Amino acid sequence: MALFRRKGTHFDGLADALGQPAEVLAHGTGDGVVVAGTREALAVLSEGVWRVWPWERVSGGAWSSETAQFRWKTVDGESHALTLTEANRLPQLFRERIEASTVIQSLIDAPVRGQVQIIGRRSLGKQTSVDWYAVPSGGADLDDPTTREAVVAETDRLSAEYFGDGTNPDWRSAREV
Repeated sequence: MALFRRKGTHFDGLADALGQPAEVLAHGTGDGVVVAGTREALAVLSEGVWRVWPWERVSGGAWSSETAQFRWKTVDGESHALTLTEANRLPQLFRERIEASTVIQSLIDAPVRGQVQIIGRRSLGKQTSVDWYAVPSGGADLDDPTTREAVVAETDRLSAEYFGDGTNPDWRSAREV
């Protein structure tokens, strides 16, 4: 019925940015900005341009209702923050999609000091590969050969145990990506 048909929406151009039809599961809006969460990605429309981050490339973030700030960080170390006047269900979807893309998490003690968290993340789209990340804490040094060897050994073990391939997976430190 033409009476209920709208001209334009918050999501015009999103399908082109995603490279596929856009099924928005949740969204938030602010002054001149739209944040959309789909099954596969987080997308932001600002100044007429969509930027898209697949969920497996988003390391985490938070919503503060007190400040109306929606913040997130990518696995590449980019930090982003937006003020939203309407968050709707975006914070819940954000957490759920991050968790859905996280296949494996393992914490090992680094041989010299500190710990390293090894994280396997998968695409929530059609691609099914797993990317591995090593996140040092407590003074762990990923440049130390014994720490690096321990990380590779644990990543190999996890890959073989969960995926049965036993191959040496490509892993990256959180500071290298």
